[in-house]
Amino acid sequence: MGFKVLVRTFLVIICLILFSGKIFSQQINKDICITVDDLPVVTTIFKDNATGKYITDKLLSTFSKYKVTVLGSVISGKMVIDGKLDTIKLSFLKQWLESGMMLANHTYSHKDYNKINFDEFRKDITDGELYLKELLQNKGQELKYFRHPFLFRGYTKEKADTLQNYLDSIGYTIAPVTIDNADYLFAFAYENALYHKNDSLCLRIGNDYIEYMENVLKYYEKQSIQLLGYNPEHILLCHASLLNADYMDRLLEMYQKNGYKFITIDEALKDSCYSTYKDEFYKKAGISWIHRWAYTLGHRGDYFKGEPEEPQYIDSLSKR
Repeated sequence: MGFKVLVRTFLVIICLILFSGKIFSQQINKDICITVDDLPVVTTIFKDNATGKYITDKLLSTFSKYKVTVLGSVISGKMVIDGKLDTIKLSFLKQWLESGMMLANHTYSHKDYNKINFDEFRKDITDGELYLKELLQNKGQELKYFRHPFLFRGYTKEKADTLQNYLDSIGYTIAPVTIDNADYLFAFAYENALYHKNDSLCLRIGNDYIEYMENVLKYYEKQSIQLLGYNPEHILLCHASLLNADYMDRLLEMYQKNGYKFITIDEALKDSCYSTYKDEFYKKAGISWIHRWAYTLGHRGDYFKGEPEEPQYIDSLSKR
């Protein structure tokens, strides 16, 4: 009798483990929206249109391979050189739309809202619609999304509310970010290595970048589950850089290996977290919405620890 009880107990435990594992796997959502900032392209050294064409072609080719619909945030002033429209740079945006991507307003000149008043920033928003609205209208689309430069929303409640009320009044939907990162530092370092024709350093930077981004993903998964009780429809921020042009394939492959499938910004924002949780983070910093919500809910100190950092050599190279 004792042996039978033991066997039954063992079988019950096994069933519970398998059943709970099934439920747990169902609860861990694995969706991610890719967003790319600073279109048409962002470079520090190679500013020629041939490089811009290379970045655009490479990114769009990779997105097509993985069947990803990306939201690209446009800095319209990048297309104006000496007061004249650079039609080649404009053509890069046309490529994005022709490839089935979406475009958002990232202002005209990417000004820091912390350093200017609302009226000046409002002008940068409306100027950011230059060329962009017409491009979208020609494709039967409307300009819907806005991405804050530096993810700065306002360092006082009054400043943040003034901006948000204005954006609401003209029909913009905010493009938030749950997975923030320092890809731009790796990009600066990578371009530096390219300029000096240091192939081994380029490879090292690229490999370390993918490892860093995977660590960032796991960090925000943990943070999200701890805060929300589940892993939300994530929104990734990255930039239209040479680094991402060359390593986007490996980056998207990394997400797939971690069980993620790619969704649009429209699909991501259906997650109730984006409408449920408040953002009362009023500081001169641009951070993930996961951390904004956590701060609003009273989290401090230890909750925010453990965010992956770029290697020291990346930090040094990016400042040269």
